Amino acid sequence: MKAALEEADRIGARCVYGDVEFSQTMREVKSAMMGMMNPAMLSSIPPPPAELSSIFGGLLSGQNDPNEIVEMIKTRDHAKKMTTYLSRSFPPVYDAMITKRDIHMAKMLRQHCSNGKVVAVVGIAHVEGIEREWEKLDTKQLSLKE
Repeated sequence: MKAALEEADRIGARCVYGDVEFSQTMREVKSAMMGMMNPAMLSSIPPPPAELSSIFGGLLSGQNDPNEIVEMIKTRDHAKKMTTYLSRSFPPVYDAMITKRDIHMAKMLRQHCSNGKVVAVVGIAHVEGIEREWEKLDTKQLSLKE
């Protein structure tokens, strides 16, 4: 974040917090998780793909430092695998943690990009979703002009 602020200053861009408020996201994640806490739902969750097993194993066991887990998924490939697994295995949690925030961030970026230069810093798990939502916004704008 510090690097983003410095870059924004360097190029004369504004910094805008474009994410959903953390407390709102956590309320929605908690609600989604509570809705999944029935034995039938839990027993139907498939195991993670082999390349993600160590990440999930450490996360669920509490053996890995959360910072280590973040480092493990800092590639676009691992982030894609992680989000694909979450979307299939925990759809309500995925919706709260990823989808709703991707939509919100794309709208915020669109709103603020129209005013000039913007420096955007997002987690790698959000890049594809924001790109997808950005394209949807482009399509909506073209439809409105026609």
